Amino acid sequence: MAGWLLPLVTGLSLSGCQVAHMALPQDLPGESSELTVEGRSLLIVRDSIHFGPYRVTDIHRGWTKGEGFSISHGTTEISSSQAKQKYEFSVNEPDRATWEVHCATGADWSQLETQGFLGGGFAIEFSSNQQLVCILKQEGGETPSKLVMAQSASANETALQGIMTDGATRIDISATHKLDTTPLQVSAPTGYIFHIGGRPVGAVEVINKGTVWLNDSVTPETRSALAATSAVLLLYQDIKKMSQ
Repeated sequence: MAGWLLPLVTGLSLSGCQVAHMALPQDLPGESSELTVEGRSLLIVRDSIHFGPYRVTDIHRGWTKGEGFSISHGTTEISSSQAKQKYEFSVNEPDRATWEVHCATGADWSQLETQGFLGGGFAIEFSSNQQLVCILKQEGGETPSKLVMAQSASANETALQGIMTDGATRIDISATHKLDTTPLQVSAPTGYIFHIGGRPVGAVEVINKGTVWLNDSVTPETRSALAATSAVLLLYQDIKKMSQ
């Protein structure tokens, strides 16, 4: 299940074991702050986690098992009769407005398109109706950001790919199955990489306890959005794998 895996251990030697981490784009580590996630552990749903200055609190999960869902933030409302699980949380950062985040898994993309979830401004093609969708809104902000992820339609890919956007800036999100210690790939995603305009600007590792990388050159507003997106993926659980 994404984000809730046992530590991946490689490189056995007389000196001990080396814990494997997700592989990063070549230049990203040197240009970014590395933030270790605290409070996140295997199969234990806590009410808060944190990394760097970002505190993820008020974590609540609701299991819908196909009963559907609706999420509303002011005048923005979406619903789907196919959703499997919903979760919500807050992201707090000193001297910046709090993010309120509402997510649902297993949503039907055809229903969301009908409701104009992304406003018709982005062309997205998915091979599956099983989506992860979120509304992310900062206190005092007028326009919420939106996140949608699903399996790619262009490849035999089981991991989620997608975007997060406020209507002006688009953050592309791509999964990786690579490790930093071996050219071999693992079956479940090791993490997700964030791009803006084709440039990697951050990443989140979802194996082990989790780690977040945020590019130091992007604006504080973009860093904050990347942190909120990272929290979405750190808390995401694949309900289909959990039931196996």
